Amino acid sequence: MTTMATALPGSASGVLDETLTMPLPVLMYHSVGDSVSADFRRWEVPPGVFAEQLGALAASGYHLTGLTDALAHPHRRQVAITFDDGFEDFVTTALPALQNAGAHATLYVPTAYPGRRATWLDGYSERNLPLLDWSDLAALADEGVELGSHGHRHLELDVVPTALARYDVTASRRAIEEKTGRSPDSFSYPFGYHCASVRTVVAAAGFDSACELGYRLHQPLRSRFAISRLVVDRTAGAVDILRLVANGHRDALANARRGLRSGWRAYRAARWRLGHGT
Repeated sequence: MTTMATALPGSASGVLDETLTMPLPVLMYHSVGDSVSADFRRWEVPPGVFAEQLGALAASGYHLTGLTDALAHPHRRQVAITFDDGFEDFVTTALPALQNAGAHATLYVPTAYPGRRATWLDGYSERNLPLLDWSDLAALADEGVELGSHGHRHLELDVVPTALARYDVTASRRAIEEKTGRSPDSFSYPFGYHCASVRTVVAAAGFDSACELGYRLHQPLRSRFAISRLVVDRTAGAVDILRLVANGHRDALANARRGLRSGWRAYRAARWRLGHGT
């Protein structure tokens, strides 16, 4: 990689250190298991495949860590590992594999749901998958798992009224603080949806970073409140995961999703208004 001749404030040389320009691969997982319906399988990685992915990354010299720790150490060759939703299989299946690989992770929790079911998954049988309860989550925090917020009620924050988005984000932060005694640093936008006003709300609530989907490697000079993540395929073996963290998503479908965002948001906003009489 060629060093960028870009001035860095406070740098004696006036040239940006090459290591600071290295992109950060941020992997997004939901469930580690092999027992769900075909519709949900995009969001589930079988245990053996997950262990293979971690092993390949560790063997290739990547430091495997949570998001906030990764952002605090930009000079390392590293991969940030994140999980959304807080399914019980994080403890039963994902965590032992992480520990075996010497890896850490960030777990994003929708704070209205601990100990309940994933009822926002309308249309999926997985709406009945159990979620970790608050005692589980507090124990994970004590074991070094970073807990972040996935909103309070898992709302599409970019299409709801700003006042409601603000309440939901602040409620989620307060719940984690009250239930675990720890203040969360990072936020994950439910469904990956966000916009400028939502990013402002999340920053004002006291978070230091926030994740979208994005399908790209996160570039260090981009906003910490639009950190792009990579969706990990359930069939991704050692070669595939190494290619993913090196290049990000290169497929046409990912490009198409990025191009359709504005139209999809307009549709979702209209659906919200119709469903709530506004």
